[in-house]
Amino acid sequence: MINKKNIFPIIILLEPQLEENIGAVARAMLNFNFKNLRIIKNKWKPKKITFNNAAKADEILKKAKVFNNLEDAIKDLQYVYATSNRKRDLSTEVVNLKKGIKIINNNKTSKVGILFGPERSGLKNEDISLCDKIIEIPLNKNFKSLNLAQSVLLVVYELFNSNHSMVNLIKEKKIRKKELFIFYSVLEHFLEEKNFFQIKKKKKKMMLNIKTIFSKANLIDKEIRILLGVIRSLSKKN
Repeated sequence: MINKKNIFPIIILLEPQLEENIGAVARAMLNFNFKNLRIIKNKWKPKKITFNNAAKADEILKKAKVFNNLEDAIKDLQYVYATSNRKRDLSTEVVNLKKGIKIINNNKTSKVGILFGPERSGLKNEDISLCDKIIEIPLNKNFKSLNLAQSVLLVVYELFNSNHSMVNLIKEKKIRKKELFIFYSVLEHFLEEKNFFQIKKKKKKMMLNIKTIFSKANLIDKEIRILLGVIRSLSKKN
């Protein structure tokens, strides 16, 4: 049974290119009772063509939250899942859609986001490094070509029809992404002080890998406080 408070995951679109697709995403969402849409696109506002393609799912577009960057869009969330069908040079776990649905339904939090990349290029590794897992939609290996709205439709359909309740009882509170970003900033500053990044041109790649490690760890509040305490202790001068 679906919870009346509508705690389905938040659908997040990163730099969508076509207004037609944004409208079609809203239409797909409302068909399956998903009402929370976030769009990462500077100063985005729905246009007439967006509403036309939404087929009366206007409320989704009107209430969509708009952000300028990914970090701001997900900082209040506790789990974020990237969608991608491209091979990555990352250690982020890749799961198929069926397993991804089970993982989402088993999360002990209602603060969940599902991230979809731009139509043309998809998500960058830097974007995925901020996510907990990659969800891969199984497709014909010789023809992998879903548009944005189709991808969203498949995911929300599977979630809507899954037999698990979307109500999550929180036993141990997983940190919001905002706390994780603060930790990354503190850690990076500490590593700079200790001259960890001896080859400066490799710093970006090294930090990306470090972020991926901690994203996979599913840290809770207590654990992040312990890690910050360790860093502060190591930072003290003798």
